[in-house]
Amino acid sequence: MYRLFVCGLFAAFLLVMSGCSEDRIYRIGVSQCSSDDWRTKMNDEIKREIMFHEDAVVEIRSADDDSKKQIADIKYFADSGFDIIIVSPNEAATLTPIIKEVYERGLPVIIFDRNIIGDTYTARLGVDDVGIGRSAAHYALQMLGNHPKAIEIFGLKGSTPAEDRHTGFTKEFIKGGGEILESAAADWNKEDAVPLVDSLLRIHDDVDLIYAHNDRMAIGASEVARKLGRDIKIIGIDAAPDIGIKAVADGVLDATFLYPTEGHRLIRTALAILKGEPYKREVCFPVSSAVDHTNADILLLQNETLRDETEKMHILKMRIDDYWTKHSSQTSLFYATIVIMILLCGVLFLVLRAFWQRKRHQKALMEQNRLLEEQRDMQALLNEKFQEATRSKLAFFTNVSHDLRTPLTLISEPVAQLASAANLTQQQAVMVRIADKNVRILQRLINQILDFRKYESGKLDLKLSEVDFGAVVAEWMEAFYAVARKRDMKLTLDTPQGGSVFLAIDVEKIERVFFNLISNAFKYTPDNGSIRVSYTTDGDSLVFSVADTGEGISGRDIGNIFDRFFQADRVRPKGSGIGLSLVKAFVELHDGNISVESAINKGSVFTVTLPVRHVADTPAVASKSVVTRDVEIELDTVEADAGFDSGKPLVLVVDDNADMLALVRSLLADDYNVITAPDGREGMRLSAKYVPDLVICDIMMPVMDGLECCRKIKEEISTSHIPVLLLTACSMDEQRAEGYDNGADGYLSKPFGADVLKARCRSLIANRKRIKDLWQSGVAGGVAAGETEEPDRAMPVSDIDSCFYDSFIKVFQAEMGNSDLSVEQIASSMGLGHSQFYRKIKALTNYSPVELMRQLRLKHARMLLTTTGMSVSEVAYKVGFSNPAYFTKCYRSAFGETPTDLRGRIGHKA
Repeated sequence: MYRLFVCGLFAAFLLVMSGCSEDRIYRIGVSQCSSDDWRTKMNDEIKREIMFHEDAVVEIRSADDDSKKQIADIKYFADSGFDIIIVSPNEAATLTPIIKEVYERGLPVIIFDRNIIGDTYTARLGVDDVGIGRSAAHYALQMLGNHPKAIEIFGLKGSTPAEDRHTGFTKEFIKGGGEILESAAADWNKEDAVPLVDSLLRIHDDVDLIYAHNDRMAIGASEVARKLGRDIKIIGIDAAPDIGIKAVADGVLDATFLYPTEGHRLIRTALAILKGEPYKREVCFPVSSAVDHTNADILLLQNETLRDETEKMHILKMRIDDYWTKHSSQTSLFYATIVIMILLCGVLFLVLRAFWQRKRHQKALMEQNRLLEEQRDMQALLNEKFQEATRSKLAFFTNVSHDLRTPLTLISEPVAQLASAANLTQQQAVMVRIADKNVRILQRLINQILDFRKYESGKLDLKLSEVDFGAVVAEWMEAFYAVARKRDMKLTLDTPQGGSVFLAIDVEKIERVFFNLISNAFKYTPDNGSIRVSYTTDGDSLVFSVADTGEGISGRDIGNIFDRFFQADRVRPKGSGIGLSLVKAFVELHDGNISVESAINKGSVFTVTLPVRHVADTPAVASKSVVTRDVEIELDTVEADAGFDSGKPLVLVVDDNADMLALVRSLLADDYNVITAPDGREGMRLSAKYVPDLVICDIMMPVMDGLECCRKIKEEISTSHIPVLLLTACSMDEQRAEGYDNGADGYLSKPFGADVLKARCRSLIANRKRIKDLWQSGVAGGVAAGETEEPDRAMPVSDIDSCFYDSFIKVFQAEMGNSDLSVEQIASSMGLGHSQFYRKIKALTNYSPVELMRQLRLKHARMLLTTTGMSVSEVAYKVGFSNPAYFTKCYRSAFGETPTDLRGRIGHKA
């Protein structure tokens, strides 16, 4: 039903649009060369004819005898989207180029009255101007008799009607015995004709006739003749009713010749062209008879009648237009009414449909509410069971934490005693310091868990005592200055004026709040950063804050950091996620609040607000539970110093845990040179720089994890041969498979023993050494006499190493005969630096590049000596030695005999 309604609405819309649509309207542009009375008559005819064609409109422009203006008018019509242009050219030569341009652009052009040079037009309608000139000559000869003398008042020079009227008149007049005294141009204007005729009549006394090319010039000539008292016959051309015919009727002119306007023919021809109907390309209107005193009055009367009829036609057309306007409005109103009715029916249908749907929805909602209530009851039951399970788990975890405190205490004290012993070796001291640090961290974590459990169960009480907050904060700060100095960090304390603020707090709990906030600042602020502690009071509340310039907290995490067990760093968290929850709990026990402001890579500001209250008049001396040694042990980094022995293998350890780096370095320091990197990206850089013998890499790290680091090491030509041992705390087979897919050579699960770590390192490096030895034997081994195989193949351990060695062999073989070939040239050809190329070749073959090139040259020389008849010198030059004597020396050192001895031995066996 809904689709049916939409279809009906669309049909109604189409109906309205069809009723309001209009057929195409053709635009016709008319460019008149002037605005004389003859053209005014023609324009009236054009406008009268266009009234009978509702599918066309016309715009008429006059150039006022200015060719430049007429060119601009034609460009206007062409650029404004007119469908056809009708032109009466002012001057043939000047107007021909623009008319040709418009015509060649595909716009139809009709030429009328006057002509152009050439035939670049669609149609031409004109009058036989030569015939009009001849008719004027016949009429003058009949009127004047034998041997008349005449003056010709010419139109515009270059205008085709003027030229043709002149040609027809002069030929016929002279042929009939007449004489042309003068022929002068007045440019179709009466104002130019008056002084011209005056001058000519003063020169010629025996003038019988003045022949003017239009009525205006003829009237001007008649006025001059009368003024001079001369009885001269005056003939004009055009016979416009208000000018020429009226002048004949008034006796101003003796005759004028009718020049047909045919404005209706122009419009009809234009529409025939536009609609693709038949039309004549060339139309020449016939010459009409002369207008003199015998018929001038009749023609004027006819013109007046025609004018009245035209006016009536205009009025009738206006009424018809008004009727059609009203009809169109009524039609639109009718269609709009139909559409409104359809819309009302549609709205009614939609209202009924919405009512039915609402009833169905109400029924469905009631059913959903019933189901939701059942689910709510079930959810409440499950939530209660979950809370009970959570309480049971927390109780179990709390009990376990209680049980852990005893063995942890028994471990803590012996480790602390060992850490202070003076007779430990350097490696033992590092091990004990790492153990002592992590035992203390574990103790603090267990204490936090127990305190948080007490808080949740409502058994955590406040022990308020009156203190000088400025004094206790300054004392707490002392424990952190040593660590700040070691890490080149700026640690400052901003105090209010006076410095002393007295209030009652639970000193132990606020100290733990302070320690947690400032230790977090140290953990997340890089070296050379700054940490600022400040406090202020307004008498009713105390506000203290800890601000750092560290990593900052993202917007998605900042609202959750006070939730228990929440860790902002989900990949490699630096804490347990309980510290800030306990801080919030301790602050709220004091009826205070804590807030945080942070921005990524700009730092964080934690602000604690405590109410100021008092329990005694004299402040108590607060005991200090956190000392400098505790802070240094927990926050300072354990450094494992190790010397660098060039004879030991080089191992790169990549891990973001500084203690883990120190531990592994300490364990391997006796047998290896150890360098470290804090993340995968730095590990990649150091592996490319130093090309170590082994990389030990943790998997879970920031910036770049261990799997990606391993893959990039194996993809890089300069490091692809290095074995990679991955450390992981996860024993899932999927992760191990992913590691092997990325090129790992081995896995070691955490926690691991020192013996296992050392054994895996020895095994991987030994395997690499065996491959080196096999390759070295393949390169350095001798070739028995008569062998023809070229010893240029190696035994690389991977496809990348194989491609690398193949590339090296191709480059070297192409340049083997070049005695100036250098290691730098080969390295550059292979896209490596000199040091990278050297370490790669050394790692694969145990030879330096120079030694390897010498071995390959000597083996190739031995093959040439045994398989060709080349002399020793030729062989030496062939394989790239510039001195045969030096070649012989190197050959004897490599094979225990000279090339000559080899040739002799082969010849002796033969």
